Formats: sequence, structure tokens, C-alpha cells
Amino acid sequence: MNANQTGAGDGVLITSEKRQSVDGRALCAEIGIDDAEVEWRKEFTGFTDADAARLEALSETFADVAEPVVDEFYDTILADDVTTSILDRSTKSVEALKGSQHAYLSDLTDGTYGCDYFEQRARIGKIHDMLGLGPKIYLGAYSVYYEGLLGAIVEDAKAKLADAESADSPEQPSLRARFTGKNAATTGTAERDDNELTPEEALDEVYENVMSVLKLVNLDQQVAMDTYIHSYSRQIEDELDRRQRVTKKVRETVDELSEDAEKVTARAESIRESATVQSESTRSVAEEASSMSATVEEIAATATEVETTSERAETLARHGQEAASEALGAMAEVSTAAGGVADDVDQLRTRVDEIDDVVEIITGIADQTNLLALNASIEAARAGDAGEGFAVVAEEVKSLAEESKAQVGEIESVIGRIQDDTDETAGNIEQTTVRLDEGIDEVESAMDSLGEIVAAVEDTAAGIREVSDATDEQATSMTEITSMMDEVALRASEIREEVAAVSDANQRQASQVRAIAESVERLSGNTR
Repeated sequence: MNANQTGAGDGVLITSEKRQSVDGRALCAEIGIDDAEVEWRKEFTGFTDADAARLEALSETFADVAEPVVDEFYDTILADDVTTSILDRSTKSVEALKGSQHAYLSDLTDGTYGCDYFEQRARIGKIHDMLGLGPKIYLGAYSVYYEGLLGAIVEDAKAKLADAESADSPEQPSLRARFTGKNAATTGTAERDDNELTPEEALDEVYENVMSVLKLVNLDQQVAMDTYIHSYSRQIEDELDRRQRVTKKVRETVDELSEDAEKVTARAESIRESATVQSESTRSVAEEASSMSATVEEIAATATEVETTSERAETLARHGQEAASEALGAMAEVSTAAGGVADDVDQLRTRVDEIDDVVEIITGIADQTNLLALNASIEAARAGDAGEGFAVVAEEVKSLAEESKAQVGEIESVIGRIQDDTDETAGNIEQTTVRLDEGIDEVESAMDSLGEIVAAVEDTAAGIREVSDATDEQATSMTEITSMMDEVALRASEIREEVAAVSDANQRQASQVRAIAESVERLSGNTR
């Protein structure tokens, strides 16, 4: 419903500036009322010059009832809360408004009803529309005018009736008396003059006068309705323009939303595919991590075995060093006793044999150390960058072991010569002593080599223990990593499912956006 029909414009004052801004001529031009239109409407309504003359003849009659009719008109208006609130929107006082109504009643009997008259009626209709005085109030208020004006016409006709008997009958308050306090008829009898009418003439006059008033009021109301319709049409056009602008904006927004939804759907599908690949890759990594964990555990076990072997090699090296020390002591005793005891040659041979046994032991130790060094090199190579230092130590141990073996071989050669010399030159104690001194030197050198071997083996054992500890820690870490990768694989699978759900939801959203776009297009088409 229009704001003017509901009174939604409460609080909006219609000032004199606003009233003066209403141009009746321009308004008539907008609604299509010109001289030709005025004449056509008067002809179509049946309003003739005779009607204009009759209305002009009623000027005195309407002037007599104008003030009481206007007073009753505004009494009726002010008695209703809705119409009172409408009047409150105007800065024009009630007395000033009454003056405008007096002018209107005067215009009704002016006798001139051309374009100027219609322009004034259009202006008044527009001001009523601005106030929110809708058709129901505008037309409803005319009942006061009908009663007052038509009653005055009837009273005039009664006054002209030549009824001799009316003088003897009691007077009843007439409609005109109700408004003016005067009675058209007087008591007593009088002779008929030119203004007196017969009942038939009176009825004809009433009919003609009433029809003239109704025709003019009808023309007035046509113009007023035209102004209302024009105003409502403008409001409808403005609303349609606003709706079209809103529809255009909504269409643009929906288009953008549709485009974004399509992009989101495409991206969600891409993410869905990536999530699937990631899930599969994560599962593969988890399997590789599990396999690597088993390998690391196997390396840890091997490192433990190497650590045990290194500890055994260390023990053997220490035993060899002790044996060499004992051999050195024995050779020293032989060297000391060689100058005076030839009988000790046999004992020397026995000692030499013992030395040979020790040398064999040392040779075995050297071989075993060489083997351990080789194994250590292999393990260092398998350990990669972490075993680089270990590989250097292993190579050094290997070098020392080979050198020890070579020296032990030389010791065996020396011992062989000692045995030969002992057999061939048992009496040459001095030469034997020299040889023994040489043997002592060699044994001392072997002792030094064995000391180096022991140190190297100790270092190797320590390194292997570090490798073993590191591989144990790595095995533990790989176990944890494997567990974490399993969890990641599970999460990746869940993410893939969630992304799939999001992709499906985006596709549904895109379909809904397209449906909205179609609805907006239909709405846009309906509002054009």
C-alpha cells in the first residue's frame, strides 16, 4: 500500500515553500490536461454553459452556507485521529485552511471553468497527496459539501414554492436553517410573484441545480484522481527503477558469486585430487619408513655384534702386549746369562720356541685385527656419512695390523736365525749375545707396535660403541617416525574425505547460485 494511503509520511511537514513549489500548470501538462482536454471532459461529462450559468446563479446561496459548511467540514476532519494527524503535517493553520475552502466554494460558482480552474484543482489535489490525504478521505469528506450545498439548493426551491396552505402549517427546521439559522419560508400567506414556483417547477430547478453541482464536482474529482494516479505512477516507476537497479546489482553479485563458486569448485576438485595423491604418497612413505626402521634395527643388531668383536679384539691385543712383555723379559734374562752360561743355550732354544709361539699368537692377533679393521670399514661404509670418522680409524687399525704382521714375520725370521745360530754356533756366546740384543730391540719394537695396536683397537672399540649407541637411538627414532607417518597417513586419508565432502558441497552451492541467477533473470524480466 502507498505511503500516502497509510499515513506513513507522519512527521513530514508541508511548508509554505513546498506548497508554492507545486506548479498546477506544469502538473496539468504532465497528466495531459490542456484546453482541448478540458473541453473534451466537460463535453463527455455533459457540463454545458447552462450548467455554468446555473452555478453562477447559486453564488449567493453558497455564500450564505459557506461558513457553516466549512466549519462542519473541519469539525468532521478534527474529530478523527487519522485525519487530524494528516492536518498536523501542514504548517498552515486551520483558520487559513478554512479560508482556502471558502475560496473553493466561491470558485464553484465563479461561472468560469477553463484551464486555469483545472490547474488550480490539480495543484490542490497534489498538495492533498503530499499531505497523505488519500482518495478515501478526499472523497469521503465531500459528503459534508453534498449535504450543505445540496440542502441549500433544496431550501431555495422550497422558498419559491407558491403553496398558500404552507402559511397555516407549522414550520419544521429546514436544511438551510440548520446551517444558517434562517428559514426560507415565512409564516402567513402572500401573493405569488415571479420568484415563486410550482412544485413541478421547483423539482425541475432542484434537479438541474444539483446536476450542475455534481457535474462540476465530478470534473474536480477527475482532476484530483488524475493527480493521485500520476503520483502513484511516479512512485511505481521509481520503485520499478529501484528494483531494476537492485536486480541489476543482485544479478552482478550473483554472477560474481557464480563465477567464484565455479572457481572454488574447480579448486576444491584440484585439492581433492592433490589430497588423494598426498594420501597415497604418505602411505608409501609410511611403508618406506617402516622398512627403513627394520633396516636400522638390523644395523643396530650388527653394530652390537661388531662392538662385541671389538671388545674381544681389545682383550686379545692386551694379552699379546702382556705376552710380548714377558718375552722381552725372558730375552733380557737370556742376554744377561749368555756371557757365562753356555748350558743355557738349550734353555734359550726353548725360550726362543716360546717366543715363536708368542709371535704366532701376535700374528693371529694381527690377522684378527686386520679382519676386524676390514669389517669396521664395511660397517663404516654402510653407515654412510655418520661412519666417515670410523672408516678412517678402521683404515689406520688395518695399516697397523699389517705392519705388526710384517714385523712379527721379521721376528719369526730373527728367531729362525737365532735357532740356526744356536744349532751351528753353540759355543759362540758373544755372537749369540749380540743377536739376543738385536732380538730384544726387535721385541721392544714389537712391544711398541703392540701398544699402538692396543690403543688403535681401544679407539676402534670406542668408536664402534658410539656407532652402536647411535644406531640404537636411530632405531628408536625410526620407530617413532614410522608411528608418526602412520598417523599422518591416517590424517591424510581423513583430509581427502573432508576435501571430497567440501568439493561436493561447492558443487551443490554452484548449482544453487545458478538457480538464483535464473530466478533473478526471471525477476528482472518481470519488472521491465
